[in-house]
Amino acid sequence: MSAEVYAAGAAPVQAKGPEHLQAPEQEQGPILAPAPAGDPRVLVAEGLEAVLPSGAGVGPWSGEILAGEQVLLLGPSGSGKSTLLRVLAGAIPSHQRGRVTGTVRLFDGTAGDPADGMAGGPDDGTAGGAADGFAEGVGVIDPVAGGVLATAPVLGHLGQDPVDGVCLPLIADDVALPLESACTPPERIGPRVHEVLSAMGVGELAHRSAATLSGGQLQRASLAAAIAARPRLLLLDEPTAMLDAEGVAAVRSAVDAATDPTGCALLLVEHRLDEWAGERGLDGLPARTVALDRSGRVLADGPTREVLTAHGPALREQGCWLPREIEERIGAPEPIGAVSVPLASATPRSEVLLHLRDATLGPPDASGRGDDAVLTGADLEIRAGRLLAVVGRNGAGKSTLLGALSRLDPLRAGTLEGAAAGLVLQRPESQFVADTVEDELAASGASQDVRRAMLERLDLADHASQSPYRLSGGQQRRLSLGAMLLADRPVLLADEPGYGLDRAAHEAVLALLREAADAGRGVVMTTHDLRSLEVADEVVVIADGRLVGPLAPAALLADDALLRRAGLRVADRPGSAHADDPAPRTALDPPALPRAPLARRDPTVLLGLLTALSIVCITLTDPAPLLVLYALLAAGTMLGLRLGPLALARAQAPFVLFAAGVFMVNVLSRPGHEPWPDLPVRVTSEGIVLGAALALRALVIGLGAVAVVRASDPGRTMTSLRTHAHLPARIALALLAGQRLLEDLPRRWATITRAHRLRRPPAADGTPGRLGPRAMARCAFALLVDAIRSSTRIAFALESRGLGTGERTQWRTAALTRADGALVVGVVLAVAAVLALAG
Repeated sequence: MSAEVYAAGAAPVQAKGPEHLQAPEQEQGPILAPAPAGDPRVLVAEGLEAVLPSGAGVGPWSGEILAGEQVLLLGPSGSGKSTLLRVLAGAIPSHQRGRVTGTVRLFDGTAGDPADGMAGGPDDGTAGGAADGFAEGVGVIDPVAGGVLATAPVLGHLGQDPVDGVCLPLIADDVALPLESACTPPERIGPRVHEVLSAMGVGELAHRSAATLSGGQLQRASLAAAIAARPRLLLLDEPTAMLDAEGVAAVRSAVDAATDPTGCALLLVEHRLDEWAGERGLDGLPARTVALDRSGRVLADGPTREVLTAHGPALREQGCWLPREIEERIGAPEPIGAVSVPLASATPRSEVLLHLRDATLGPPDASGRGDDAVLTGADLEIRAGRLLAVVGRNGAGKSTLLGALSRLDPLRAGTLEGAAAGLVLQRPESQFVADTVEDELAASGASQDVRRAMLERLDLADHASQSPYRLSGGQQRRLSLGAMLLADRPVLLADEPGYGLDRAAHEAVLALLREAADAGRGVVMTTHDLRSLEVADEVVVIADGRLVGPLAPAALLADDALLRRAGLRVADRPGSAHADDPAPRTALDPPALPRAPLARRDPTVLLGLLTALSIVCITLTDPAPLLVLYALLAAGTMLGLRLGPLALARAQAPFVLFAAGVFMVNVLSRPGHEPWPDLPVRVTSEGIVLGAALALRALVIGLGAVAVVRASDPGRTMTSLRTHAHLPARIALALLAGQRLLEDLPRRWATITRAHRLRRPPAADGTPGRLGPRAMARCAFALLVDAIRSSTRIAFALESRGLGTGERTQWRTAALTRADGALVVGVVLAVAAVLALAG
């Protein structure tokens, strides 16, 4: 089944390949025929166009991508770059509503022996094939008709949001998922997982929970999963947006390693062109560029140097970043006029608005405090009329510093004195508190005239009545910043305000920050982009857990060693670890086993014993044997899990309350002999016996459930059930994906509530306002919406890794041990002895 043929009269623009600089108009071509064996084409499109329900779209585009070819997809924000990638990945219309016309085909290129694991690739069982049941032999895939699962064997995809790009709780399991889908032999999966994670510079994160990683780490892990199975086509949507210079270099090196030797083609969307190209300049970019204009139409398709030279001025005018070499060739851009927005009244320049003294900072845990400090001895002054940039590597503590300056997070040590600060977070959608764009600005208390001026300045006047959640990422970021500017706080903090923005949006955001400083505010922004330093008055570097500076931006740019420490340039590889440092655990190492004896037992064995014990308890009506079973189980649980009596009592509290209720209901309602007739309520002997038996049943089964839950983690449980109970992989892995989302909900809730506190008027001491019941209800609704959106993105990630109903291998298995057998025998003998004594 093909996509709809492009509607007549639409005049599609075609680009046949890199030899055509400007694509001429042509008639719609025929539907593609099956590809012959050895066909070098990876993708062919004819009049491909996608239109979303909002009316935004991309195309029509006609062209092909060959094996080993690297293509840059360039265009301003809103031109449909991500939409085109999602169409090619099969996500539209299967996961996202949209109308697709024209035709597009992917070629699986399988010409080898399917028994090799993934036919057609190197002899390690990890290069695109048909052994998973996705396709048979040499075939053609229609992404629009087949959806994400159809494209999974030949395509790797990295989306813009790294948080939902990792779909399983453990990083190693997530990277192994596409390899299992490709029926890679299990003994080859571990080395491949280690190889791709190490290439991304995150090999030590293999056994880390995804919920504990930063955005940059998740971005690298997501890319590792995308390239693990050596796809024929790699779709990357801004893969370096959240990375420092070393992260960019690692990603670029890994992509080159994934594409050069295997013939994998690359379609890249990227704003940070100079960082991607590195020292090679234009020659470091993909050799071919497809350029889109703001409407999503194809402006040009051809050799990168020719496209950028011929269309550079037009692309820059529409808001695209261009390589430095092209910028120098076409000259400085014309200054862009802007609508003036009345901001805060001027404060005397250089007045200290906020002073941090000898502070120790660290990320908070659920209680508001944490264990590991990331900054010590921090001294910083925020002055009126000054824009301070904070730079440092991923994970250095930039966001932690802003959290402390905003008073959202307590200091571990030291003092913070001065005015209230407003903070714009990295994820702007978490700070929205209204239903429309204009109401979002109105929530800051600004007058209608000021709101209208800000809408014009943010280029959002045409979206005033639209939901802020329907805006693009760049539009949401501008709206969030504009709303905080109108809140009239003396200090404004912005966390990576240029993240993921095109040139026009980036310049608009920096201009707003600069104007806020010129109006007398103290402004602080974090960044890993050297271009952002152009508007800063001074710079602070976070390196090795300390603050360096403030410095003049020119002084930092002239200090190569400090730039490397700040992560703005690629540093030399660190020396070898000290001999006494423990070696980091990698995907080649098995998961660490818990220390408690019961926690080392196979989860399927524990579940089987719990089921059998529950059946025995249900058959017993005498409280005596149930009491003995409860005592034995409590002793075994405390010994096996190394729990104290108090910890065990706390774990059983819900079951104790339930058992007490069952006991009281039966004691007071059961007819029979009344041993105490003078009591004001009727109590019967039969009620006491039956109530005690039912209550003890609940306690025994509840305690068994507590023991099993405490002894088993979900990952080991699903592995064991897949191995011994033959639980379908689709069910097991979907449950683990659900756990991944549940693990992340506390962090999402904290982010949303923190963001909403920042929108409320601060207390007298500058602390962000508290949330009332109505605001908490809105936060709960925002969390629900966020969770639903994340679940759809995680579902897409699972399918893009090939999780379907086809045949697959299993990397990790669970082997039964003699200790498991001894546990079964011991429990059976103990229960039999109790029953014999009771009988």
